[in-house]
Amino acid sequence: MQRAEGHTGRKRIPPATLEMLARERDRGKSLRQLGWMLGVSHEHVRQVLAEHGPSRITLLAENRVAVKLGYPVSWLVQLREKGLISPEKPGGRWLYSEEQVKQIPSLIAGMRRCARCGGLRQPGYRKFCRECSQYRRKHYYQSLSPKEKAEYQKKSMAWRKTGPGKRKELSPGERGKSRAVA
Repeated sequence: MQRAEGHTGRKRIPPATLEMLARERDRGKSLRQLGWMLGVSHEHVRQVLAEHGPSRITLLAENRVAVKLGYPVSWLVQLREKGLISPEKPGGRWLYSEEQVKQIPSLIAGMRRCARCGGLRQPGYRKFCRECSQYRRKHYYQSLSPKEKAEYQKKSMAWRKTGPGKRKELSPGERGKSRAVA
């Protein structure tokens, strides 16, 4: 038997259905779920999406991105929480596009700056670089901003009022430590 011209043996798929398939796939639905929705096999859905669907952007899982870039996952979490980067979360995992992966090193470099001098901080130093941290330990009060100094004085005065006898009991070395902690 001879086939009619233009007949491929499969039904034509309307553009609205193709859009719906692509949209639901991007939301995280599996091929099997999409096949159940349309009443076809998952393999047929895969072939339709491969042939007609938009080209899929490759997304990388958060732990793979961290390994690829050599950063701890916690740094990527900080970027997400600060709103500097917004990965997708279609199926419960954070997924990053290639463009986002390229942006991450510059974002992390900006995040890893010293709050005092602006230089890069080494891992293990939370807010300041090594030199600024050592300076702050030696010259704690001098390194405070005027606002921080006023708050420090306010706490010191409150501590002195609550326990005037405590101050006399402490040795001179302990007095400095207790004020710095308060």
